[in-house]
Amino acid sequence: MLHINHYYRPDTLEEAWQLRQKRGSAVLGGTGWLRLGEHTIQHAIDLSSLGLDYIREDENGFLIGAMTTLRTLECCKELNDAFDGGFVKAVEHIVGVQFRNCATIGGSVYGRFGFSDVLTLLLALDAEVHLYREGWVPIVKFAKRSGEADILTEIRIRKNRRVAYLSERLNANDFPACAVAVSRGEEGWQCVIGARPCRAKLVKLPDDLDGCDRFVLQKIAQKAAGSVTYGGGMRGGPAYRQAVAAVLIRRGIEALYEKGGQA
Repeated sequence: MLHINHYYRPDTLEEAWQLRQKRGSAVLGGTGWLRLGEHTIQHAIDLSSLGLDYIREDENGFLIGAMTTLRTLECCKELNDAFDGGFVKAVEHIVGVQFRNCATIGGSVYGRFGFSDVLTLLLALDAEVHLYREGWVPIVKFAKRSGEADILTEIRIRKNRRVAYLSERLNANDFPACAVAVSRGEEGWQCVIGARPCRAKLVKLPDDLDGCDRFVLQKIAQKAAGSVTYGGGMRGGPAYRQAVAAVLIRRGIEALYEKGGQA
């Protein structure tokens, strides 16, 4: 159950940032994940009055406001056309439509949850996050940190990578036992392995994958899957997760081959 002792709905980002400096403060997204456990927040900051629910496209990429819901990402045709339906595939199994209508991209990213499908996808796309005081930060760096008292305002994704998102679940709306996003751009191939169940981690793949047969791809995928550590849990042990990751990585590479691969 979620307990809130003091609730604030600031009118400006500066006001929100000042409140964030209070001890025991937290920014509210859709509060979906917070309600799953026992939490007490001394100072809850609601950003819903700040106009941060948007998806804006230009010739270079997309800007997505932190309060944009997962359902909006799922339904945005332009976003999914640009990234091979990756956002649909990353969020369609998250609990249910009602939950996705509340959960926000900002909450999913800022939480840096080990099970996060959204973080796994954004890492593969080399996204950047904007923090109110700090400015733009590569998501690969942001994902390794925790505990900063700043406000995540928006996420930037450039149109420079193709992506294939895959996951393995014990049932349709469960957390993933393993999740993988494979992407390719001018700077080469890479994959992200999430739900290890630790935080998602970026792994570089060889640049010369073109023309590789299935056997070689399987070896490359096994090496990539073996380059990170895995934990156990009710959804599978380390060996199982690693084996699944290798299969998903190979399938992701093959999927990008079928789509033409190059961004």
